[in-house]
Amino acid sequence: MKLNLLLSLFFALFFVGCANHAATNNDFQNMIVNSYCDDEFLAQSLEKVKNNDDAIYNGLNAGLIARNCSKFSQSIEFFDAVEDAYKYDVDLQNYALKGTKIITSTLINENISDYEGSMHERIMLNSYKALNFMSLGDFQNARVEFNRALMRQEIAKEYFANQIEKNRDDLDKNYDKNVASNFKNISANYNSLFREFDTVKDFTNPYATYLASVFFYMDNDYKRASDLLKEIAIIHPNNKEIQKQYATFIKQAASINPQKSKKYIFVIYEDGLGAIKDEFRLTLPFVVDKKIVTTSVAFETLKKQGSSYETIEANLAQTSNLINLDSIIATEFKINMSSMILKSLTSTATKTALNIAVTKNDDTDGWLALLSSLLTSVSTRANVRSWTGLPKSVSVIMIENKGKITISVPNGRILFEQNLDETKDTLVLVRSPLRSAPSHTTIIQR
Repeated sequence: MKLNLLLSLFFALFFVGCANHAATNNDFQNMIVNSYCDDEFLAQSLEKVKNNDDAIYNGLNAGLIARNCSKFSQSIEFFDAVEDAYKYDVDLQNYALKGTKIITSTLINENISDYEGSMHERIMLNSYKALNFMSLGDFQNARVEFNRALMRQEIAKEYFANQIEKNRDDLDKNYDKNVASNFKNISANYNSLFREFDTVKDFTNPYATYLASVFFYMDNDYKRASDLLKEIAIIHPNNKEIQKQYATFIKQAASINPQKSKKYIFVIYEDGLGAIKDEFRLTLPFVVDKKIVTTSVAFETLKKQGSSYETIEANLAQTSNLINLDSIIATEFKINMSSMILKSLTSTATKTALNIAVTKNDDTDGWLALLSSLLTSVSTRANVRSWTGLPKSVSVIMIENKGKITISVPNGRILFEQNLDETKDTLVLVRSPLRSAPSHTTIIQR
């Protein structure tokens, strides 16, 4: 009976515990890089998301793929479904369900539960959804989405301020002998990681703020635009391009007849591929039943990816760096690091204790002990799911609209060229994930 029960549990959880999310991340990213726009894939992905099949993870990635293919309405469908999943599966999750998720993630791993996303992803979700609406000429709904992105940014600041304190409390409450003996050694392994990334003191995403400021400028709300750009100007006091744009926004907000002012082209360049989650393993000692047992523990880490062209030229004027988005990802990761380490140690300690208990009471010629050990092995995986395909960095420039835009790279090769309506303000979004891959350009005029 015991053997049949564990066999059933093993096969039921094997495929979930072994889920290769790293490979799936890579698949999603390759679709972005290679501008993969298969209608059947997107339709199947949308069906998955609407059926709540890991809706946040699949919806974020497929939604960005659809956006990259200029399928803006379909991208909005994906992002709407993700927001519904945030609301009902994460934000309003009842205590019973949360308790069940804690138990399953402790006994198996977090991969068995649906992905709940990161704060920086939530902010970018609303920002990209707003850009989708702008591309469809729906500035009313774009305004709603930018307001949501800015609201999420304020919530994130408060959340992380509280999260740092919560992490300390959780660590104090769960600081048993196994955690105490391993925590410092594990933390030391992250020191080299954070030497590779620049983290910021307070969690903010200047890219979302900048996008919103340009939107409000194009929507003739010059006061709101200048107030938002002021936030960027304060953190970039030596950036001549940002200071130039801020001066223009201030002047426009004070103008008696702004309709007669010059029209501008705002070029936003998304470069490279942002940092993604990866896994590393350590063999650590655990004290169980007065015995020292060594076992492998899986932890999340971050992996940098490459850039394309760090900057581009718009009508021969070079873009200026706005933000390295890797620093935003690393900041959130660093804040959540102690909680993640604690979960991994607690999960491994629990499973190790169960294995020893099973071995002691095994009356099936060792089959129970073997299956229990195998289940622990296959379920020891870090949760590496993330929103892949986001840019590594963003640079910007504002130039006068004289009826044409030419986007080129520093060696002079032209990526994009188009005539424009010089009576309108224009947003030009350029995405180049890799030098060897095609770039993607979106034009929005108003």
